[in-house]
Amino acid sequence: MKKGFTLVELLAVIAVLALIAAISYPIVTGLLGDMKENASESQKREIIDAAKYWVQNNSALLSDTVGAEYTLTVQRLKDEEYLSNEKLRDIETSAVLKKACVKITTQDHKYTYEYVKNCQ
Repeated sequence: MKKGFTLVELLAVIAVLALIAAISYPIVTGLLGDMKENASESQKREIIDAAKYWVQNNSALLSDTVGAEYTLTVQRLKDEEYLSNEKLRDIETSAVLKKACVKITTQDHKYTYEYVKNCQ
């Protein structure tokens, strides 16, 4: 009696593993995409929350004119310690956020905040 597996048995195992991989790959990549999207949204909220805190402490620098815009860079938020000094990265490309900012617009004694990935 020989020990070991036949070629047919090995091919059957490989076929089953390939089927499992084919089924699980789209699920795993979808989950990774969702995780990146959630991380990106969380980072944007963190930056906007830091900008809101900055506005609370520096509202005298902003105009009360309706529609007035003020651009606050992520670098300034870091320099003034409203954000931690760790390097914030673009979740999709892993590049350091160097040009990101928050545009603050005055509207009826309130401010609106918009995250912009590439400010000029």
